[in-house]
Amino acid sequence: MSETELIQALRFYALSELKGFGPVRLRQLLEQLPLDSFQLDREAFWQNCQMWLQQASSLTTDAVALCCQRIAQPLAVSWPERDRLLAWLQHDQHHLRILGQPNYPELLQQISDPPLILYLAGDAELLHQPQLAIVGARKPNMDGFNDARRFAGALAELGWVITSGLAQGIDAAAHQGCLQAGGKTIAVLGTGIDKVYPAANRALYEQILQQGLLISEFPLGTPPRGPNFPKRNRIVSGLSLGLLVVEAALKSGSLISARLANEQGREVFAIPGSIHQAQSKGCHQLIKQGAKLTETIEDIHEELQHWLHPEFSHNGVNDFLHDDRSDQKSSEYDQIDLLAQNVPSQVLQSSKTDLFASSSESLSKSEVLSKAKTKITSESFSNPDEYRLWQAIAKGAGSVDAMVFSTGLATGVIHQLLLTMELAGQINQQAGVYIVHA
Repeated sequence: MSETELIQALRFYALSELKGFGPVRLRQLLEQLPLDSFQLDREAFWQNCQMWLQQASSLTTDAVALCCQRIAQPLAVSWPERDRLLAWLQHDQHHLRILGQPNYPELLQQISDPPLILYLAGDAELLHQPQLAIVGARKPNMDGFNDARRFAGALAELGWVITSGLAQGIDAAAHQGCLQAGGKTIAVLGTGIDKVYPAANRALYEQILQQGLLISEFPLGTPPRGPNFPKRNRIVSGLSLGLLVVEAALKSGSLISARLANEQGREVFAIPGSIHQAQSKGCHQLIKQGAKLTETIEDIHEELQHWLHPEFSHNGVNDFLHDDRSDQKSSEYDQIDLLAQNVPSQVLQSSKTDLFASSSESLSKSEVLSKAKTKITSESFSNPDEYRLWQAIAKGAGSVDAMVFSTGLATGVIHQLLLTMELAGQINQQAGVYIVHA
């Protein structure tokens, strides 16, 4: 961070510490300032800002005077909180993102009340990658917990960054599923970034710090306070292109997140459940209101895949998975080699227990390919669907959901084909992942 950027950051930090001044006040300020001073890195902006603060109602005189002093001389005045922030920034994994600066996340800047400052710990580049949010109940049933973990792992394997709020329950399951699949995840905190809440998620917090990104809009040292968590939700949805609600009661923070996502123009997805479960009623209400009923990752991916790099798109993957080559007699060995040269490793890799779950070690790309290099032709199978399914498995579709995604066959049909092919010795399972028989 250059000295100029640091000065702007400290000025915003002074504003963020001013009680009663937040995103709404900032919007009012920007609306009233002259157009030629709108750029937030210009001295004219900060001069006008000080004048506006001194005239603003409901802001105490002493607090405004201190804030203006810090804006005018951010590096010179005595300021303990600034010194603590500067010490925190000495760590190479700690960063600030300031509203109006080029490295501030573009999607978040478009919402009606973007945070003045983002405190980051971890891989800051994840802010600029396509994200999907997964939220839900803090006390889910086992199906909800597993769904969150499995959807997160599957979507991560397709190239999505998974964003959630580090709360207990669905949030934690989504972060865990993503990390177990080797993906990247972002946790948006309702506390200062140096505080772990809930304490039970400390290990997960540390893992995300090493393999993902932690974000907060609250100053260092901010303890958990009730009103901060609904505020946090607008960042979760604002950073993301879509939001998946796994489980939610009729009165829950997840429905707040869904409402915010809808207001922000994001896609909202909801997993249905039993009509007898209170934790499903919020999702059912969202579906009635227009959220997309979601049963598989395809329901999400088909809506948003265009945001990913073309190599990760559904059509791009299927082009490879259904490649019939001009030479119909070419060997599977050649087809696998072509796939290895063109499809990203994230697509080639099988997931841990299936494309959704990630509880055991995945096969490496080389292992998947070596298992697939068997000279089997279509004549080895009783029908074309078996051969198509075998091709998909040979190319890395190790789970039923991946097979559905790759072949377009119905789940019931795939289960029947798997049983027949396994009995025939054409495929088998290793650590819960289907592979072709070597």
